[in-house]
Amino acid sequence: MTRPMLPRLSTLLVQFIVFQWVTVGGGADDLNPVRFRSKPRHPSVVLIEKGQARGVISVMVAREKVSGVLSAAVQDLQDTLQKATGAQLPVEYGKVSGPAIVVGDCSLAAANGLEGKSMPIEGFAIKTAPDAVLIVGNDEPVGPRADSFGTAWGVYEFLERFVGVRWYFPTVLGCSIPSSDGLVIAPTWLEDAPVFRRREIWPPCGIPWNGTGIQLTPHHTRLRANNSWPINLVVHSPHDWGQVYAKDRPECFQLRGDGQRDFSMLCYGNVRTLETYLENLEAHFDHGKPAHLGIVGKAITVSPNDAEVACHCADCRRLWNPEGGSYGSASQVVSQFVAKLAREVKKRWPEATVLYLPYLNYTRPPEGIEFPDNVEVQLCGMPGLAQYKEPSLAASEQEAVDGWVRLTGRKIQNWHYSCWPEDKTKAVYLFPHTIQDFYRKNRDKTVGSFINGEGDHWPRQHLSLYTWMKVLWNPDFDVDAALREYAHRMYGPAAGTMRRLVRHQIEGWERSRWPGGRLSPRGVYEKSYPRNKVLEMEQLLARAREKVRDDEQAAKRLEYYAAPFADFFAESRDYAEGSGRTALLVSEAPSSPEIDGRLDDEPWKKAPEVSFVRALDRQTKQPQFPTTLKAVWNKDGVTFGFRMAEPHPEQLVRNIGGGDDSLAWWNDNVELFLDVTGERIGFYQFIINPNAAVYDSAGGDLAWSCSGLKTQAYVGPDFWSLEVFVPFSAWKKAVPAAGGVVWYGNFTRHRISDGKPREYQRLNTTYDGPSNNMMAFGPIRFVKGGK
Repeated sequence: MTRPMLPRLSTLLVQFIVFQWVTVGGGADDLNPVRFRSKPRHPSVVLIEKGQARGVISVMVAREKVSGVLSAAVQDLQDTLQKATGAQLPVEYGKVSGPAIVVGDCSLAAANGLEGKSMPIEGFAIKTAPDAVLIVGNDEPVGPRADSFGTAWGVYEFLERFVGVRWYFPTVLGCSIPSSDGLVIAPTWLEDAPVFRRREIWPPCGIPWNGTGIQLTPHHTRLRANNSWPINLVVHSPHDWGQVYAKDRPECFQLRGDGQRDFSMLCYGNVRTLETYLENLEAHFDHGKPAHLGIVGKAITVSPNDAEVACHCADCRRLWNPEGGSYGSASQVVSQFVAKLAREVKKRWPEATVLYLPYLNYTRPPEGIEFPDNVEVQLCGMPGLAQYKEPSLAASEQEAVDGWVRLTGRKIQNWHYSCWPEDKTKAVYLFPHTIQDFYRKNRDKTVGSFINGEGDHWPRQHLSLYTWMKVLWNPDFDVDAALREYAHRMYGPAAGTMRRLVRHQIEGWERSRWPGGRLSPRGVYEKSYPRNKVLEMEQLLARAREKVRDDEQAAKRLEYYAAPFADFFAESRDYAEGSGRTALLVSEAPSSPEIDGRLDDEPWKKAPEVSFVRALDRQTKQPQFPTTLKAVWNKDGVTFGFRMAEPHPEQLVRNIGGGDDSLAWWNDNVELFLDVTGERIGFYQFIINPNAAVYDSAGGDLAWSCSGLKTQAYVGPDFWSLEVFVPFSAWKKAVPAAGGVVWYGNFTRHRISDGKPREYQRLNTTYDGPSNNMMAFGPIRFVKGGK
């Protein structure tokens, strides 16, 4: 690693600084606060002097018992000290000889009042003694998929606090190591332990997933990512009921609107599902046999498949809440099941816990249900924590946290998303204070978070993610001090400029207020980052590049930081100029076409046609199976006509015949997203398959149904086509159609068919993100008289 451009410190100065750090509370206000105890009385411990090793690293844990995390920490200790000072301290096992950094429990540590197992879970202490720096932590077993690595965390604390290391992002560029010709530790004694015991961050590597993507786990470990909470789930389980029970117990599975069973989703209202759960639990707990359930130790998972719960059976419909919105329509359905299961579990296996993952349309806590005291919840923060900067969203999420704490009588776990709303905007937003606010408010209500990212999310979000991990250790972490130190360490001569740029990123996001309190292109590019502010950010980035031109390492770091800005600047420009989007021209017709799916009657003959492109392939935009779209309107409504090339129409996947099926997107289908207000803050969604079966929602709310909608598909010898008539009366707030009126929207096709290949297309695309990304929406222009 090339050493950073930080001043080289003499041994004497390091000794003075360390003394100052200890006496003034740690000396570095960008670190987590720790508890300092009375300093021992003895001379300073000289470990490295004038670039020469004077001590060793003594690992007092037996080699065969050294965890992978502790092994990595010891290696980082040795390597980092060598990079900082040029001296390599030998690593010895099982003995203490001369001046030493002593790692782990031992008689010397015990003689100085340190014993790992008496410390809090994941806790550690760093205490000096004559010729020794003792690092001891709690490494005792916790439970299945739960570990305490207190000693390793003590090693990383030592490197940060006494060597001055910071790990801001993966790769050597993200590591800041001050140079010195010595390391002398003045008498000190500190202790620390995490406030939150779940501090997981995913994924462990970047894309591709085959091992060639950047490995993120080492960086996560240096930031003390871990889980020591003993109650853990198996997400979206059970996984194999469709293979095991579909034939003999079809009633255990979700009933579709067309009367068929969906064998990928359970029916949580049918008593047979509960009976099957209990049979599996009996096999597992009473007879030691494999169970077709998600069980981790004594924790029993309830976590439906990765889709909305939308069962149409009578039992589930009685519990369905049409007023529950996109996060609450099925809350009663699943929660009733959880409560019944938990009561049976409490009677038969009282030591077990039912761990429930509220998600999608069963996220909100239900009313009128009582849980026994053996239920724990891991709550999904559906909008993504970054959006909690909006007061209405923060209040709604806090209400959910408080509601589940009240229902269960215990702390919750959080499942948070760093990938949301990253998938719907290229904005380089940062939200460190939003993160801190959440955990300060919920210090006594949550055990911590699993952070769900997508690929390598560090280049764009590393300041937020770095803060997130620090705050999860202790929410009293000084966020602003860390941001100041980051700019100083990483960008040298451009530090001041970068501080201003970072401030724009943070304040633009955290202090802005969006129309309707929700994410939209209008909110992002008119409120958070209006065009004039983005142009100022472009200038700041250019100025920073100029300032680091002669500083090779700072320049490389700046390019890492700047990489996501190119897409951000382009998206801002596209929004301001209305460029980069194909417009759908909707021709006026004297009457609506006959809705038969054929697109062969008179109103279609003069309607302009547009073509789709591959949704995620910037290099090869032309689809293998072309799709075209036309649209016409009259006084009653607008009709959309799609034609999809399909060489194997007999293999179209079209096994859904009813409405609002949660797996609608996994049939061959087209999607329509319509912002009929033209305000660019919301949309209506339709998914329609070759059976003309419709999934329709208002911003994700399945309770909405489009009154007067007409659809019909036609399957030809080498294509299928679809007509969709939407009456203007379906919307209360639509801009009335007239020549020159503009709506916004997007249209997609998901080809499943023979699967050779599956192909995903859109009319307009940003080449990533989900179908409902409003930044990809283009204009829908109504044309008078067909012109």
